[in-house]
Amino acid sequence: MADSDLCQLTISELAPKIKAREISPVELTEAALARADRLQPTLNSFITILHDQARSQAKEQEEALMRGEYRGPLHGIPVGIKDNIAIAGIRCTVGSKVLADHVPAEDALVVTRCKEAGAIILGKENLEEFAAGPTSNNLHYGAVHNPWNLDHIPGGSSGGGGANVASCVTYASLGSDLGGSVRGPANFCGVVGLKQTFGRVSQRGLMVTSFNGDHIGPMTRSVSDCALMLQVIAGYDPLDPSTVPVPVPDFSEYLGQSLSGLKMGIPTNYYFDMLDPEVEAAVRKAIDTLVELGAEVRDVSLPSMEYAGALRIAGMADSVVTHEPYLESSREDYGPTVLYRTLAGQFVLGRDYSKALKVQRIIKEEYAQVLQDVDFLVTPSAPVAAWRIDSETRNIARTD
Repeated sequence: MADSDLCQLTISELAPKIKAREISPVELTEAALARADRLQPTLNSFITILHDQARSQAKEQEEALMRGEYRGPLHGIPVGIKDNIAIAGIRCTVGSKVLADHVPAEDALVVTRCKEAGAIILGKENLEEFAAGPTSNNLHYGAVHNPWNLDHIPGGSSGGGGANVASCVTYASLGSDLGGSVRGPANFCGVVGLKQTFGRVSQRGLMVTSFNGDHIGPMTRSVSDCALMLQVIAGYDPLDPSTVPVPVPDFSEYLGQSLSGLKMGIPTNYYFDMLDPEVEAAVRKAIDTLVELGAEVRDVSLPSMEYAGALRIAGMADSVVTHEPYLESSREDYGPTVLYRTLAGQFVLGRDYSKALKVQRIIKEEYAQVLQDVDFLVTPSAPVAAWRIDSETRNIARTD
């Protein structure tokens, strides 16, 4: 099979071929590395490509396969890791000059689990500085480009991962998400991104933006691949108190089954209040497709989402705590956007922080109530499509 054809396949398509020894992990890794090297000057999606380590891992996984030690669907699959998730002995910059020489001593637990499952780590992926923004226009390591239109952003902050999955460089990538940093790039790059339930996946080894909500989540080319990735990284971590000691279900169990009888909630407020007409048309078309597949539409209301912006107050205060040691030692190495946004957090009052958490609780209660009556919600992932790299914002088109 030609290298270009190999790169186009999904994990679900590759796994049985690798298990049957029709495709070798070494062959697959070489194809992925060649594609990464070819597209890196165009996409700028990596901060570090791990040529030697990837080849060594691929050889190990091929030898294991020949011994009859098949480790599951990720065996021999090249994946990318966002450069705020630790890999032992490999620099972890978090997209900043501040941490340009930071080299973790241990793997993040999600990296350990991927390696144990046989995955090949292709490289550390480019991101917004300190994972703090929606564009992946990185001042220190260069902007990541959207593979569908190179003049446009891929979304942030996990932009390198979204670009790599969409351009068939990696078969999956792990990003981090506090306020959309996996879901945004997945949306803008046209792939699947998941911010799973908090506590399902360990944060250990993540250079966190906030201690109250950071998630490590997968980006893949299909829903079935996303389920396979979550299956590997999910689970209780006794060294991470944010994780929950509950069994990990089979996330692939219900894929492909009928939607008949399921109720989908469509919010009548907030999500559709200010929306680019082109985006709304796409979302409405998706809703119509779900109806054709058997889902029942129910309108729902989430009135407190009007105050969701208050949650930024808590995020600003959390950010100051995260950055405090670096602000004291390396303030001059920050990009101005991240620096000024971070410094503002020192003026958040304890009362305002508590109010933000109260708003968060009220919103959670509203969602919990709504989900008593519906099985899932359908909303736009973003109010606009990906905007140009050289533009600060994207205006919502008007039709009136």
